[in-house]
Amino acid sequence: MDFNRRVAGCWLAVLSLGAGLFLAGCGNAVQGRMLHAPETFTGESTASLDGDGSITLISNRGARCHGPYSQVPDDKGAEVGADHSEENGVAMLSCTDGRTGKVMFQVGPDQAVGTGMLGKDIVTLTIAE
Repeated sequence: MDFNRRVAGCWLAVLSLGAGLFLAGCGNAVQGRMLHAPETFTGESTASLDGDGSITLISNRGARCHGPYSQVPDDKGAEVGADHSEENGVAMLSCTDGRTGKVMFQVGPDQAVGTGMLGKDIVTLTIAE
């Protein structure tokens, strides 16, 4: 997506939130779901796929989750023939209902897909540009 279209899309998102809210910047969309519970998440990451920032999520059950997202070194060092140019990310999440968790991401060119624990269940999150 070219820069001007992205900026225009960000401004439309800001305007649609209403005059009373302040949005620090437009980020990447985040979607996710729990493996065993009928719970889904939507939200935003303030980081680029290969940068640091934060993730904010809202559950369809009303919980709000937030935490830092950062890049971590590739852990494939011992694998023969491993491509060491891949990026990895990690998010540490805390939710308003008391759940906490860690999600590890594999970063691709247009999205990052992560799996981890949130509370006592497995969560899968996708960050898309």
